[in-house]
Amino acid sequence: MATSHAASVADRRILLLLLDDQDRLMLCGGCCGGWTVPQALLGAGADFTDGATQYLTERFHIENPRFGSVYGVRETRESDCWEHDQRTVSRVFIVRISTEESDSFQAMSPSHTRWEISELKNHHRTSHLRA
Repeated sequence: MATSHAASVADRRILLLLLDDQDRLMLCGGCCGGWTVPQALLGAGADFTDGATQYLTERFHIENPRFGSVYGVRETRESDCWEHDQRTVSRVFIVRISTEESDSFQAMSPSHTRWEISELKNHHRTSHLRA
């Protein structure tokens, strides 16, 4: 007997690649069992860019984010949703931050860090940098 999936509301999220003036990536490590980029869920009607701007302002006190001209889009296929019956639609934004904003991010908590590209390669087993 064939099983059909009812249309579900998508899990909508933003992922933020925060890069400072020294090309270090900001990572959070307190919530996901490994290091990952900051991310937030959005409501059904929220605009991705507006949601990213609001999250950066409220969470990291970044008032005027400098978004890169390139961003990523990922949407799960229906066949990938068999376990939770939930699609995920993600937007990945590259955001340039100043040294001061980077220092503030680092000082927020021991679960925040900054890694250079070489460190990302060395810690690939302890990071969750997939959308």
